[in-house]
Amino acid sequence: MSWSKPTVRLAAELQTVEDVWRMVNVLPNAPYEAEGVRFDLEGWGHEYRADTLRTTSGELEPLLPIVVDADVPVDGVEQSFVRALGTGPATIDWQGVWLDAPELGLLANSKYEGVRVVFHTDDVDWERPAGDHTVFVHITKSGNLPRAR
Repeated sequence: MSWSKPTVRLAAELQTVEDVWRMVNVLPNAPYEAEGVRFDLEGWGHEYRADTLRTTSGELEPLLPIVVDADVPVDGVEQSFVRALGTGPATIDWQGVWLDAPELGLLANSKYEGVRVVFHTDDVDWERPAGDHTVFVHITKSGNLPRAR
């Protein structure tokens, strides 16, 4: 697979204060969105940069869970990201292009191809908790089992 983007998407739901601080060390420039805060039309105070997050556990806990979602350079911090995960759902999403497979009548399609790993869930939308991780191999919009094999 060749990368169609020079970046990888990293996203995680951080459920504890410790999860947040571990992830801030890995993704210090990422946006952190406080899911525990109701949307406020006047305040808009639910998205933070690492340097503007509350500094004490007591101030941070009411904001939990906090979701981080960032595009970073490929082969940069993916391993550190995995080590920093807590028990909340998370995603690593590489977009790329599989090689042409003319024997199967298939040409590369960068719009829908890639590899996604989800942690602590077994679906890409984080709706079904799981105790492990799942790898999704994306091959065209409607899928192609011969190519996946």
